[in-house]
Amino acid sequence: MFDIGLLALRSAGFLLAFTFGIQKIGWYVMAFGSNKPFSSVGLAPLIAHIGLPMPAILALWIMFNESVGAFLIGCGLFTRAFAISAALGMAGALYTSVRLNEDWLRAALYLIVFVTLSLTGPGRFSIDQRLQIRRKNQCAPAGPWPKSQLARQRPHSSRPDKKLTAFVELGRAIYKFALDLIS
Repeated sequence: MFDIGLLALRSAGFLLAFTFGIQKIGWYVMAFGSNKPFSSVGLAPLIAHIGLPMPAILALWIMFNESVGAFLIGCGLFTRAFAISAALGMAGALYTSVRLNEDWLRAALYLIVFVTLSLTGPGRFSIDQRLQIRRKNQCAPAGPWPKSQLARQRPHSSRPDKKLTAFVELGRAIYKFALDLIS
């Protein structure tokens, strides 16, 4: 159940990406087409008005957070890193909303979601988890059989069974080949 809850929290990333992220990308695409400086487009004038440093760079970072970063959080890829980045962006949005006496509730909710995801991670239903499982499998022996089976001996013999050894080696080779195809 916990992992389903984390999946539901990560869906907030999709919501953020498809509402605010696309809007901000549109601002910069239009600015690029009209040859306007980035310091006069999107959130940059608001950031400059608040008094934060480097308004154009912060505005581009926010645009990246709320579009690509939020989408990757929703997918569960590099979740903790992007959740920390998004939480910092939402802390700035919360500060700006409170300072300008605007509605701050949405920024506070996103801040809580992204702080939670940065502390808990993405959960079982994520690309991060699948990559972690694959990484563990690549570090493991080249087959599902422990090496002790290679040394298994017949009760009446003091040497390892050659057929069993060949079979286990064949299984390991097939398993390694399948892993190479997947990755």
